[in-house]
Amino acid sequence: MSSKIIVIGSANADLVIHSPKMPRIGETLTGSNFQVNAGGKGLNQAVAIAKLGGNVSFCGCVGNDANGELLLNELKNNDVTFKGFETEEAPTGIAMITVVDGNNFIILDSGANARLTPEVIENYSDLIAECEYCVMQLEIPVETVLKVCEIAKNSDTKIILNPAPYKKIPEILFSQIDYIIPNEHEAHDLTGIYPDSEENTRKAVLKLNQMGVKNVIITLGERGCAYNVGDSVLFKPAIKTEVVDTTSAGDTFIGALVSKLSQNETLNNAIFYATKASAITVSRLGASKSIPYADEIE
Repeated sequence: MSSKIIVIGSANADLVIHSPKMPRIGETLTGSNFQVNAGGKGLNQAVAIAKLGGNVSFCGCVGNDANGELLLNELKNNDVTFKGFETEEAPTGIAMITVVDGNNFIILDSGANARLTPEVIENYSDLIAECEYCVMQLEIPVETVLKVCEIAKNSDTKIILNPAPYKKIPEILFSQIDYIIPNEHEAHDLTGIYPDSEENTRKAVLKLNQMGVKNVIITLGERGCAYNVGDSVLFKPAIKTEVVDTTSAGDTFIGALVSKLSQNETLNNAIFYATKASAITVSRLGASKSIPYADEIE
């Protein structure tokens, strides 16, 4: 039986276009495959958890507009319980995504996501306290993340933070997080160590441990991931696959990991499962729609 999970975070409409290269200043290129997809790190992670067997609700904020309707339908269609709210004071968040050779370049307008303030979060204290896991990212205000950690401190709720996109976070936050899951760039921003070799990756993991986080998992793209079990740093290589679009790979990894942890799997087994799930995601186009279902992984 899965324990309850809440994702508190961003929901964006992804405006995606594929391009043969990145344009230079003043240059116009002809792209292809334009799509408007449901996305945002919070929504993607919630959908991934639901698709992969987790019992999840999503707390976020969308605008009272067509893009907001698209996102709410995406959550509903994937059996994610929406516990957030709609606002008329800001449009739904937008991500402008350009995909070049399978790699993505993203510009965000947070829109309604910025309305998810600490004051709003206080209304969800009971909901947070009854969940075993709470997953967050940094596409919402940092003050909100701190508030959630403060609420979780008074319960048994475990905090999982995906520190993306990177923002400077108060040092006190590290000791309040149970799991931190940065990619290689975010790990570098957090520690000053770029995990470009096995030795540097090990140093970055241990530095985050020293900063106060008990469980560290650094995702390394096509190199897989590195994580600690106690004082030991372990490496899990990625599964070779044809890369089509990396947009939701990290979100799928996190969703798969949390869904397995909520089913009392070991960290090793959860990471192996997450590695398989993200390999399927990068072989497909799109954000939340590229996330596989549990039976595809099994």
